[in-house]
Amino acid sequence: MKYNICVPIPIKFANILELKSIIAKSLRSDPNLIELRYDYIDDVQQITQGFLNELLAKVQLKIPVIFTFRNHKEGGKMKIDETIRFEILKTLVLSHPNYLDIEMNTEKRMLGEIINLANQNDVNLIFSYHNFDKTPSYEIVSDQIKNFLDRLREEYGLDSQKMEKILLKMIFTAQTFEDNLIPLKLCKEISKENIKVISFCMGTLGIFSRILCVLNGSFLTYGSIDEKTAPGQIDITNLREALNVLQKIE
Repeated sequence: MKYNICVPIPIKFANILELKSIIAKSLRSDPNLIELRYDYIDDVQQITQGFLNELLAKVQLKIPVIFTFRNHKEGGKMKIDETIRFEILKTLVLSHPNYLDIEMNTEKRMLGEIINLANQNDVNLIFSYHNFDKTPSYEIVSDQIKNFLDRLREEYGLDSQKMEKILLKMIFTAQTFEDNLIPLKLCKEISKENIKVISFCMGTLGIFSRILCVLNGSFLTYGSIDEKTAPGQIDITNLREALNVLQKIE
């Protein structure tokens, strides 16, 4: 079974030479994708088209790239005005990464503009939801997904062809071991409907679902190199070893 591991890289500064070294180290770990997290940067004015294009050129010819500037309410490291973040998101899209990660709870007008801009620039969207407190019930999560998919069709006019390209990312926090079963069931059931999904639990108790999600239909899971960008993230070497062992058992 093929599975995808994505290495997240926090972009803290705009020094291309230093970032080139960090990216090269990440690529040596042989990930399937790389996520560049811009909400870690020390100065948002450094996020220019030229900087993004130069950085993207270091990765995109080798593997797909996800651009992310996470909302502070959903784990972003920088607390800035949403209008400023909106302009940054537009700049990210115009650099043509393979994917842009944007929160499901983004304000309606802003989300609509990003969807249109992404479609015009052939950028795939990852619509994400993060719960840092708990794992909701399977029924609640299923309804949340259904309602959001209905919004994409009815409010934003996404046709079946565009719907096939989107990714849904549902991330929770495990308070018990049993919480892991919810994202795993979600991955298995949603992927049957030809909808790409990423889902697992954060935190120490969520490590089980971080590993098993890709064996149950999740589009990817995340493996760190030096620095974790979310609670419970696993080193990519250990993650790959665990997955290889589990595949042999199957």
